[in-house]
Amino acid sequence: MFEKLRWLDCYLGFLAKLFGRNKENVNIAMCGLDNAGKTSILRYLIRGEFSSTIATMGVNHEQFNFESLSMSVMDLGGQKAFRQFWSNYIKQANCLVFIVDSTDIVRMPLAREVFYKVITHFCDPTIPVMILATKQDLPGACPVSYIFEIFQLNRLYGRTLHVQETSAKTGLGIYEAFHWIHDNLTREKSQKISSKLTSNLTSPKPG
Repeated sequence: MFEKLRWLDCYLGFLAKLFGRNKENVNIAMCGLDNAGKTSILRYLIRGEFSSTIATMGVNHEQFNFESLSMSVMDLGGQKAFRQFWSNYIKQANCLVFIVDSTDIVRMPLAREVFYKVITHFCDPTIPVMILATKQDLPGACPVSYIFEIFQLNRLYGRTLHVQETSAKTGLGIYEAFHWIHDNLTREKSQKISSKLTSNLTSPKPG
């Protein structure tokens, strides 16, 4: 009986690996001002098509596999009343995704202010940061160069940071953005393992 149970456990473990259920889990915090397009971007990533959404009230959680990772994404409501609750989710994140509505020029300074509050007070300085410039399919959408300038991103020299133009209507840049996130998170893990192995090899043995 014990041998049968052990065989079944091994078989289930094999199936889990085969179908990706043992993928490493990473936490991603997705935030930005209200109506920036956070949920629409996430829905396109999961479903492969545009779908209309309502404003996120509080937190919307999505779990899905992307290449070698299992991504746990916290889509944080952007209304002012909800921003006070962001910190706990962002502090636990392995990656920060900040969403900027490329067509909302009027609120761009506010978006920058909120971004720097997150970066300065909530965010681990070692994690990768992705800024998504959304709604690029609409007339008047500002380019990445404008985001760099208005957000003064040169101040963050040395941070692992990328700005990507996206559209939840056409799919522009969405998969590319998450490929970048995936590659940076897996590279970070590889570097930590390599560093640990090097440390173990070079540490003097006791006695």
